[in-house]
Amino acid sequence: MINNSFTTPGELIGTSEEFTGKEGTYEKDGNVYASLTGIVHVNEEDRSVWVEPKTSVPPVPEKGDEIIGKVRDVKDSIVLINIASLVGSEDREIAVNEVGAIHVSNVSDDYVKDLENKFRAGDIVRAKIIVEKPGAIDLTTNEPQLGVLSAKCTKCNGYLKKTQNGKLKCTSCEKTETRKISTEFGKELK
Repeated sequence: MINNSFTTPGELIGTSEEFTGKEGTYEKDGNVYASLTGIVHVNEEDRSVWVEPKTSVPPVPEKGDEIIGKVRDVKDSIVLINIASLVGSEDREIAVNEVGAIHVSNVSDDYVKDLENKFRAGDIVRAKIIVEKPGAIDLTTNEPQLGVLSAKCTKCNGYLKKTQNGKLKCTSCEKTETRKISTEFGKELK
């Protein structure tokens, strides 16, 4: 990619051996790509490259941001979340497709023995970014407003509704389940 050339998201700018990616770029598999539409700038001294935006820039997840995502997988000690949007910018797609991870130690203050009692694949979750670096976004749900916002029954796929005792009950088959519920559970997503 030539200095001062126009680029679009996903376009190869160079290799990570040639350049260190800065603002408006991301690294994947040893290559540096544009994460937004704009003009490529190269600093020959430190071999860095960045993209100056020329359109309205999609939000980029950063440490401290709260996200909305969908549980992709639940493992023994980690939950993988497909990040869909940033809280406050729900109507805009994020800059790049990101997957975040909630480690068992970042679920709540309480001891968590089994993550499947807190999250299930398909749950819609609100979480906060605690570490953001290329290739890794660590999340937490260790605050009252963070956790599961919407969930479906593992038996019949009906929607779960919060009961007075804080458990979740299926609206179809009446099975009771548990999750790490957000104080925003069941409220309409904006």
